[in-house]
Amino acid sequence: MLDSEAEFSARVLEMGFPHDALEQMKSQGFNTFGKVAFATNFIPGQSDDSALITFSNNIFQIDPPSPGQLSLVRRLVYESYTMAATDLKIRMERKDDDAPRRLAQAERSARYNEQKARLSGLDLTGELECSNRLIDMVYSMAEEGSLKYIKWEDATKRDQELMGLRSDPVWKPDAQGIIRESKVQEVLKADYKTDLQLKFVLQRRSLALDQTRLVDYDLMEKWSKIMLEAYTNVPPEGYSKVSLEQLQRADLELFKYLMRECRSGIKTLSGRQPLAEALKEAIKAPEIRLCLQPMPSGSLKRKADQSDENLTKKSREDPEISRLKEQVKNLQGQIKNAQTRQLSSSSQKGKKGNGKGKNKMIRLPPPLIGMSPTTASGEPNCYDYNLKKCDKAAPGQRCSKGWHLCMRHGCGQAHSQLDHA
Repeated sequence: MLDSEAEFSARVLEMGFPHDALEQMKSQGFNTFGKVAFATNFIPGQSDDSALITFSNNIFQIDPPSPGQLSLVRRLVYESYTMAATDLKIRMERKDDDAPRRLAQAERSARYNEQKARLSGLDLTGELECSNRLIDMVYSMAEEGSLKYIKWEDATKRDQELMGLRSDPVWKPDAQGIIRESKVQEVLKADYKTDLQLKFVLQRRSLALDQTRLVDYDLMEKWSKIMLEAYTNVPPEGYSKVSLEQLQRADLELFKYLMRECRSGIKTLSGRQPLAEALKEAIKAPEIRLCLQPMPSGSLKRKADQSDENLTKKSREDPEISRLKEQVKNLQGQIKNAQTRQLSSSSQKGKKGNGKGKNKMIRLPPPLIGMSPTTASGEPNCYDYNLKKCDKAAPGQRCSKGWHLCMRHGCGQAHSQLDHA
């Protein structure tokens, strides 16, 4: 209120000043209570009115001013001086848990109309009309010059306040530490259960920051659009959709980044917006964008865990156990091949005994158990060659005992099974 031009103009006209006198004060640079409070060296209560009379002459352009005109000026100076002293006291005694400072009604209306004219493409009514509580919260931050996180549930709309607020009596200490009964209003919370409601909540927060000229609406909406796109995008296969909790985490990380970059203050000075400059860099920060990446789904994670478990289990396996398992696998393959040959031989016509002949049991040396005793065409392999005990034929040739080929299943190459890679 102390630095509000709209509130000053409304109050001056309400006191009874003519419109010409108001314009005369503005032309001399006295357009707020803060400026009028220190326009002269007159202090309310002193007997010397010479400084006050000079100030009146400049306003009304009459020398000497009438008693009625002098009383109006005295009242204006007194209120301005009192507001300045009160504002200084509040700033010195303010605590973190105190209620936000309220914006004057005339200033609130002027800011709303200015924003409505500037953002002509938006209908700032209904869902997009910020509540007074939200505006006061952002205004208080701007006055203190310290950024705080604006929760989504705090971005309420004006329609919620128009439904009426319930006040409950609460006993709590005041600024001097004296316990007093005070009225605490019911806390309203914004609803963002649906995607559309979430979009309106983020828009209202952007509009509230825009009204205080901390951050332009378009820049803050750029961050809101990034979050909503991440929330609605279809994730890759094996990944989950970005959750609402991830959006809140990313939003909180963004404000933490802004708080670190704006330690010196967030007030707009000489047209420079420190918060807006920090926001442009925060949007591109990798630690913030990482929070908006899809997370692996449960099935993908289980597959990865099982793969790691199998790999760990295999690495811990004893080499001797691995060798025995390989022998068992080879033996199973040998049994399968024998069953296949038996079925094919029994189906041949004219075989002696009408397919009732007995299969000859093949005995292998212990080191060759589980390996193939014959080639793919059914001819015998040389056991001694595979144990490197036969030199009666070259590798890949046949001696009297069989072919000099590898007996490992699926190999059959011209080398001993001991040289099998």
